[in-house]
Amino acid sequence: MIDTLLAWDAALRGWLSSWHNGPLDSLMLALSFVGRGGTIWLVLGFGLAARRRSRARGAWQLALAIGLTSLLVEQAIKPAVARPRPFDGASSEVRLIDRRPAGASFPSGHAANAAAGAYAVARLWPQGKAVVWTLAVLISFSRVYVGAHYPLDVIGGACVGLLCAGVVIGGTRWASSPW
Repeated sequence: MIDTLLAWDAALRGWLSSWHNGPLDSLMLALSFVGRGGTIWLVLGFGLAARRRSRARGAWQLALAIGLTSLLVEQAIKPAVARPRPFDGASSEVRLIDRRPAGASFPSGHAANAAAGAYAVARLWPQGKAVVWTLAVLISFSRVYVGAHYPLDVIGGACVGLLCAGVVIGGTRWASSPW
């Protein structure tokens, strides 16, 4: 069962990354760059907080969600799972068009931070949730396209990010009591 799932994962990765062309390569590289370390989400969150002071608590919760997500992914899950990157596998046909990332493949840190960031920023800016979720999906997809991850790495990362953001932010409403 696991072998079949991993075979489908590799096949889907191959199909998704077969669309290479100059303009799309540039777009996906830019999205991967923008998604590094969750910085785009922090800039968006603190930018929104700067415009309206009532969003400050949410911006700090966003920072905590990104921090928790990164810590869990990089220090706990990746070392425990130790899944090889697609370009390190038996198949040498994987085209990597980004810098060679260090560490294991599962889960995707970009996807984890994108999900945590989109969850938190969408809470700060409900009118922009379609924009932030679209950005999160594109950043996550870019990691498969550039050859750095498998689709299951991205799905797993998104799940970790959503879980961490849900734990940090909690519930369906922002806490109304001041710090």
